[in-house]
Amino acid sequence: MLVFIGLGYSLRHLTREAIDWLGKADVIYIDTYTSLYEDSLENLRNLNPRAVFVMAKRRELEGEAIGRVVEEARYKTVAIAVPGDPFIATTHDALLSEAIKQGVEFRVIHGVSILNMAYSRVGLQSYRFGKIVTLVYPIHFKPLSTIETIYDNLSRGLHTLVLLDLRIEESLAMSIPEAVQILVELDYKGGLGEQLSIGLARLGWRDEKICAGRLIDLAGYNYPPPPHSLIVTSRLDPVEKEIFEYWRRRC
Repeated sequence: MLVFIGLGYSLRHLTREAIDWLGKADVIYIDTYTSLYEDSLENLRNLNPRAVFVMAKRRELEGEAIGRVVEEARYKTVAIAVPGDPFIATTHDALLSEAIKQGVEFRVIHGVSILNMAYSRVGLQSYRFGKIVTLVYPIHFKPLSTIETIYDNLSRGLHTLVLLDLRIEESLAMSIPEAVQILVELDYKGGLGEQLSIGLARLGWRDEKICAGRLIDLAGYNYPPPPHSLIVTSRLDPVEKEIFEYWRRRC
């Protein structure tokens, strides 16, 4: 069986179901490359000392490795342990697709993700969010699709959750000030810097920081290290406005 397990972003986020399946696994691949984790992932070994642990890099779970992992899951219980929720990022879709094609049984154990934390922790109404986007570093191209999505969401009165680039194997993790600079440079319509926004630093971690203000102002605050995200808000209803002002005062 192939079991995809969401770890949340801290050992405190592990569900009972996640702990149970980690304890049953014969082999546990720990995804070390799609996101950052508050606690040492090595601590997961304590949940199942008999299992084979693999602190997996991209090459061990993607590309040519997919067939090998799925075949291994035909005879063993193989866990793919992922920070956050296993399929919020599409990184492991190919593994799931191959397991389905090969007739290998699978399960998905969900975990705390940036999506449910961003919506419920900050206090904005979840049904007033539009399409989610990821802002990548403009190294090889300008990420214009990101700014277009923000414009489109704003035109429909919807907030935008902007996930920031994480390239862990390249030691790159975009910060809120970097993201603000990139978005302002991409803003060909002008005025985005004045849009009320919320900066999310290490959301769900013990040292999380949430700041609110104009987008351009968010670049001036001090934050703990990434992972970081942004919310560009649209029109705020009265309750949302009160909560927004609460986060603004805390900066």
